[in-house]
Amino acid sequence: MKLTGLAEAKGERGFMGTIVALLAGIGGASAWCAVVLIRRGRRGSTENADGLLIEQEGRLRAQQMRSEGRAFRDHPHGRPGSGSGPHRY
Repeated sequence: MKLTGLAEAKGERGFMGTIVALLAGIGGASAWCAVVLIRRGRRGSTENADGLLIEQEGRLRAQQMRSEGRAFRDHPHGRPGSGSGPHRY
């Protein structure tokens, strides 16, 4: 009987050790991700000319998409005076 109790105690310690190791691994991975994200956030804007051109193109494209979206909301059937539809003479 004593031997069985001893074996169970060793099994419980092994299970607890596995849980502690798993939690330590998750904590380490979380810390690594936090460090990477913090370092990435500190960089700020792009530093070379190619990156600046890419960012500028992206901003212009976004601005065009926003203005096209507004035009569509204002005139969903086309621009005023274009296309078919009721006309006022």
